[in-house]
Amino acid sequence: MRALLPILLLATAPAAFAQFLDESNLSNENKESVVIQNANVVTADGKLEGKFDIFIGYDGSIEIGEDGAFESGAAPEINVVGDDLWVTPGLFAPFSHVGLVDIGAEAATNDTRAGDARSSVSNRASDAFNPKAVSVGNSRVEGLTHLATVPGGSGNIFAGTGAIVNTSGNFDSLVVEDAFIYVRLGEGGANTAGGSRSAAMTQLRDAFDDALEVSPTIDNDFGNVLTRRDALALRQALSGRLPLVVNTNRAMDLMRLIELKDEYSNLDIIVLGATEAWQVADELATADIKVMIDPHRNLPESFESVGARLDNANILDAAGVEYAFTTASADLTHNVRVLAQHAGNAVGEGLDWNKAFAAISTTPREWFGVNDDSLVVWVGDPLEVTSQPLAMFIDGEEISLTSRQTALRDRYNPATDDIRPHKYR
Repeated sequence: MRALLPILLLATAPAAFAQFLDESNLSNENKESVVIQNANVVTADGKLEGKFDIFIGYDGSIEIGEDGAFESGAAPEINVVGDDLWVTPGLFAPFSHVGLVDIGAEAATNDTRAGDARSSVSNRASDAFNPKAVSVGNSRVEGLTHLATVPGGSGNIFAGTGAIVNTSGNFDSLVVEDAFIYVRLGEGGANTAGGSRSAAMTQLRDAFDDALEVSPTIDNDFGNVLTRRDALALRQALSGRLPLVVNTNRAMDLMRLIELKDEYSNLDIIVLGATEAWQVADELATADIKVMIDPHRNLPESFESVGARLDNANILDAAGVEYAFTTASADLTHNVRVLAQHAGNAVGEGLDWNKAFAAISTTPREWFGVNDDSLVVWVGDPLEVTSQPLAMFIDGEEISLTSRQTALRDRYNPATDDIRPHKYR
């Protein structure tokens, strides 16, 4: 019998898992034990380990064995369920605006931008995150247990400080309140800085100077670009305590970032977008710069993305660049839920399944220092568009897979057994 529980992170959730099975009628009042047969087990490092049988005792104990290990002698009564279920760590979206906006066009529900504010770097996603936002529930029901969320803009190139949250919907769902600093370069940064990339880079260097010179006793208006509070926040990135997430796409802009890291050696740079990263893959690997890419991006959506191609991840992988996947081409708020489909597209382009799954689970967890005991049980391969989660656990607690959308779907489904008029359901 193979001891995979420490790898699976199941050890902390046996009671919750057994409760799920009981409530799903996979066990019963006679305290039958349960075997999930031929489960595809994906370990905590994002690797598909193979097919195993998972034994859940009526007392809540869990064991994992080779195929057929529990066919006899395991318990007086065995209820065999399955087949072809998948057991994986939860999905992790490395960049989003989830929980900061409900209706994008309604300013009262949109906390992603603060163009009129004097503050920028110090605008914290954790101060605006709403765990009850519709986008949180929609992300959860598609298998996402964690995500990074950050404001989208301010009056300068710095958009704010991102947070890591779980998708439980609970009020205590903030995992890391200050996780990274977000800055926009490339075309977006150029427009914000006054119209050119050179202006954006000058603003960035001036901000670095502010952060290096800041003192808690200096007046707010001391800096070239930043207030005292912003400069103190940015200092965390300059010292390497927080990653600096930089939004840019053009290959030459990526080369400029490599030069910037040579100048400021403590920077931990993660590039968001990186559409043309394949052109400078070797250089990025040597500089130890990480990237967040969207495997769906293959069109020249802008002048800085003329070199877009679907096998960007394959080339980066071959060069040894660390990468994670985003849903930027879908959007970064309401459709982050399709993250697994984007990873599946990368597999369709030839990327190894294990590496694609790691790019939406293990890799971003390691980048942001998140250690969690999340678990998702799937009906089918999680990277297939028709698959769906059957159960979810975060830190040993079973999490509901109901969202506002699924509740409305069930309420007004023409096939429902509820005979009341629609307005009374």
